[in-house]
Amino acid sequence: MNEKLFLLKTANAIAEKLRREDSTTALRIRAANSVSLENTDGWKAVLGSLGSTKRAIQVWLDRFTGHRQRKLWAGIVWNPRLSDRKLSARIIRKFHPHRIITTKDTGEGEFVILETPLARNQFGVAIREKYPNGWNFYGFYDLSTRPNGSKVGSKFATRAAKFFEDVARTQSRTAQHDEEREIYPRIENRKIVASHLRRERSGWLANERKNMDKHTCQVCGMRFEDIYGNLGEDFAEAHHVVPLSKLRGKVETRIEDLRTVCANCHRMLHKMQGKKGDVEKLRAIVRRLKR
Repeated sequence: MNEKLFLLKTANAIAEKLRREDSTTALRIRAANSVSLENTDGWKAVLGSLGSTKRAIQVWLDRFTGHRQRKLWAGIVWNPRLSDRKLSARIIRKFHPHRIITTKDTGEGEFVILETPLARNQFGVAIREKYPNGWNFYGFYDLSTRPNGSKVGSKFATRAAKFFEDVARTQSRTAQHDEEREIYPRIENRKIVASHLRRERSGWLANERKNMDKHTCQVCGMRFEDIYGNLGEDFAEAHHVVPLSKLRGKVETRIEDLRTVCANCHRMLHKMQGKKGDVEKLRAIVRRLKR
């Protein structure tokens, strides 16, 4: 499979995942029918836009990272002079960029490529590229090389889809009030519960946690794939373990703050007090009852 075809297939795998999700997210997705040559020694595919804004949803395969092999990138591209700066700020605030790249970081050769190759710990995290002409690139690079066989960029496609869904949610401030009342029914402060839900629904970060835990419930040890076969492959939920009392004000969610759980244990956790150690307490209950 040549690299342009690989990029096209991966882009359309992302588009398909996004089309399956809730249509209320502000994403306008279309199939990628072609790729275009770019000055980063690679190509890009356009999947649509973020609502009615001029932010383009794009996937690239290039050598911008400075590595010999081309790497996949997924992200949002925008020019602040053409669109709402407040929305740009919300996107940046949501993902806390681990690095900002400017023209000072790129060489002066035939292609726009980083002079110092991107470090391994900077793959898979949000990076902002900010250039003098006003264009911004906000997304992440994937460390893996081009896979072989039928699973065309499947893990990258999932990560990218979660990233785009999270970006889209920065446009909407609507709360699912009825669900909030059902989650942690003993907690009266709905704003705190809403904050908890937003952190659990950070799909991109939650997906990274699930991969880390191999999609195994950290309470009861269940894996959906073991029970449901292929239907349960890569399925699990993520629980935010920071106590509700600590969620007032700005609290940056880290991967360490999430735990992979099954749907049943997740709901049981929500029936508890929302305190530190709830996961461990529930795990002890399950183990005691299994004896």
